[in-house]
Amino acid sequence: MYGQKGCNSMIRVIKPRLPGIERSRGLRRRSLVLACLAAITVTAACSSGSSGTTGGTQSEPQSECGKAAQSAYESAMAPPEFELPPAFDTTSMTGKKFAYVSIITNSIIQEKYDAFAAALKSVGAEAIYFDGKGRPDVITAAIQSAIAQRVSGIVADGIDAAALAGSAVDDANAAGIPVINTNAGDPSTTLPKGIAANIAPGIFKTGTLQADYALAKTDCKLTAVDVYTTAAKLTVDAAEGFDKEVKRLCPDDCKVIKLEFNAATYPTSLEPQLRTALQRDPSINAVVLSSGDVTTPYVTAGVQAVNSNAIVIGAQGDGLVDALKGTPLKADVVWPPSQTLGYYAADGIMRAALKQPLTVEVPVRLVDSTNWGDDPAISAQFPGSDEIPTNFQTVWGVK
Repeated sequence: MYGQKGCNSMIRVIKPRLPGIERSRGLRRRSLVLACLAAITVTAACSSGSSGTTGGTQSEPQSECGKAAQSAYESAMAPPEFELPPAFDTTSMTGKKFAYVSIITNSIIQEKYDAFAAALKSVGAEAIYFDGKGRPDVITAAIQSAIAQRVSGIVADGIDAAALAGSAVDDANAAGIPVINTNAGDPSTTLPKGIAANIAPGIFKTGTLQADYALAKTDCKLTAVDVYTTAAKLTVDAAEGFDKEVKRLCPDDCKVIKLEFNAATYPTSLEPQLRTALQRDPSINAVVLSSGDVTTPYVTAGVQAVNSNAIVIGAQGDGLVDALKGTPLKADVVWPPSQTLGYYAADGIMRAALKQPLTVEVPVRLVDSTNWGDDPAISAQFPGSDEIPTNFQTVWGVK
């Protein structure tokens, strides 16, 4: 284990674990969850009312449970410090090529890839980009093409590569080419077969902090709707973290209603689905987005449609744009900027190529109106993140 375990530690670096090895658990963005949903959707496919619901919250908890929850989430509100993994020699990376296979292409993934390519260029290496187009067959073909081009490592972004392209991962391993996952599940879980490392924000921690905030703001009189889908492991892991924390702090008096949405139809089906849940149970006072901010517009519309006072707690950070406009989104567990994630991916694949893989949990930060300021940019929530390129280049011995 490297780095601190607290909510505000920069990273946790976890030694690689093979399937079947048990370890205890401590515990991005709209495009990322949307991408995961797109891939699963492709795999599966190859009215407004007013109930006057009245959730409501109080600012300062009075119960011991509420105070404990408040203390827990407040510890995650300060900007995290970016502590980096240990230095290593990158001189052997000169002239090598590395593949970056994304689940889809959009502006945020492009930002990550651009940072990844810039990072590799700084050590004399080259990046090759592949768009998975949200389709397992295209992802498989991309990995096979990377193998044919004799790359030294493959990054799968937003992809559980072993699940979506297992045969290609096996072929890469047989050719001596390491494959790492990025942003595809909680880093504390056992590595899938054939995957050398996993680099991602703390997904379980995201759910845990959402629970702490909801419990504190309702003083442990919580009736929450947890929005998730089994079509994306990210949302399942976040939902698990949320549920466990509620049960830990408020096992008897709090209630969690699981609302699973359809990954293929959620742009049209989620809002009425949530409206129905809110109308059925007027005691609901929080809606938690284990699904990440991809669902924010539909959830906030559903809450407003029935005049509910339920607070909405997001994840990954893109919902801040709406939150600053006064929507029901009252807090968000923000993930680091795209550039930061791109540099972590470059560091991770180079270490894997040197047979020194590290699984890394990058930090998250809980924000609400008391600390998110007036700039919705993700980078504004992580002061110092603009120094990541220079700091990594120092780690790699090229600065």
